[in-house]
Amino acid sequence: MAVSADPTDDLSLLMRAEPLSAGLRSRQLRPNRGLYEGYVHLVVLSSGRLQLEAGEAMHEIEAPAGLILPPARQNLLMLEAGAEGWIFGLPPQFLGEVMGSRPELELMIPLGRQLILARRPGEEGPMDGEALSRAILQEYSSGIVGSRIAAFAWMRLLILAIWRASHQEAVLSGFGSEAHLLEGFRREVEQHFRSHMSIAAYAGRLGLSTSRLRRICLRNLGRTPLQLVHMRLLREAGAWLEHTRRGISEVALMLGFADSTEFSHFFRRNTGLSPSRYREARQAGAAVPDEERLSFADWP
Repeated sequence: MAVSADPTDDLSLLMRAEPLSAGLRSRQLRPNRGLYEGYVHLVVLSSGRLQLEAGEAMHEIEAPAGLILPPARQNLLMLEAGAEGWIFGLPPQFLGEVMGSRPELELMIPLGRQLILARRPGEEGPMDGEALSRAILQEYSSGIVGSRIAAFAWMRLLILAIWRASHQEAVLSGFGSEAHLLEGFRREVEQHFRSHMSIAAYAGRLGLSTSRLRRICLRNLGRTPLQLVHMRLLREAGAWLEHTRRGISEVALMLGFADSTEFSHFFRRNTGLSPSRYREARQAGAAVPDEERLSFADWP
């Protein structure tokens, strides 16, 4: 019998995963419209052909192929009749969790910045693009314990398979720059924000002093490291409150707070609303104060 999923395994809140089924007619898909604006998308084409219109560029793509698409509303996929495969999407706040905190991964795969196109992904190693896509979709649909960990692990391997087959060189020019250090901080936040790790510990993991990390964040983003960590906590809290019926106490524990009282004080202090009032407002479609604090868009 399947084991019930932990609430943090609710993948419908964390990613997009859909099969591209073969059709009798050609069809069009704009990946970054609606709910998926700002998502980085992976497309695996297992049969047939598609055209990708990305800004002024047009790409003719024949299966087997894999794509990593940076977020852009103008991206247009035109699938010919009979084309099939999979499409996966990740909001930027989960890229760090998928890719992990090893800095060489960010240098190899600058996700969200440029189109990465691969012919026959997986042929140059043990990671078959189609098999990985099926595994991701199975975990996404299973709803069993550990599905988040498994799906994100398969996603990481799929990204690596596409990057390898694209024959791109590692992007080393930004190593040691402030933008690179901020991206490292972001990856660390993704790994540890639920544990309420100290800013000194974040700085130590990056090989920086606390004062230097603070200066870098203020100079580039206009916020302190602690404010950025709080923004990430608020973004996660907002998603659970808006899109699920989980109780306030349950959300508080998932986010590392001792109890619902501590969480409610934190949330009200940063948004001006209690968690329950925020949930009511968002589910009614109303604007909320300081809504930009629940966004991750300011990160590099």
